[in-house]
Amino acid sequence: MEDRDLQRDFIMRLNGLLFTLDLKKLDISCNSEDDSYAKDTLKKMHDIFIEVYKTDYLDSCTYEFVEVPAIIKGKNTGHIGLGIVSLDIQSFGEHWGTFFLTPKGVIEQGSEKLFAYEREYVNQTYIPYDYWYTVSLERDYHVDFDNVPEKIGDMLNACHTDQLGMKME
Repeated sequence: MEDRDLQRDFIMRLNGLLFTLDLKKLDISCNSEDDSYAKDTLKKMHDIFIEVYKTDYLDSCTYEFVEVPAIIKGKNTGHIGLGIVSLDIQSFGEHWGTFFLTPKGVIEQGSEKLFAYEREYVNQTYIPYDYWYTVSLERDYHVDFDNVPEKIGDMLNACHTDQLGMKME
């Protein structure tokens, strides 16, 4: 399967999941002590990625552009949310865009089709932001996985609890 077919399949399956989510509950879960709904949702997003790509390790020889599940944190607000980030794997994981899962719906950063309230929400809640994705890239110097905040590290670890026969406590 070619990259574009995989991307299309991933997005179609992800859209199926998104229709089942309570995005307000997800936002609350991401920013509270009880983040179980956020962890469960992120794990489902990650599992869909693995089902489509048959891996969660990406290298620049195999893939060019991918959309991957991610945790996003506003630098100024500390607000945490889930989303999908678009990466150019052949350019060391260069970030090309973000889809934010918000209480106001899924918002594509920079889209010309955004309503003013959507643009305002993203700008006030997240911009500027850091992100951490659930997959492994061969090389990416854009994301600092050596200094992941504890809560976000815990959320990321929830995606890998049943891989390779491991259970993380």
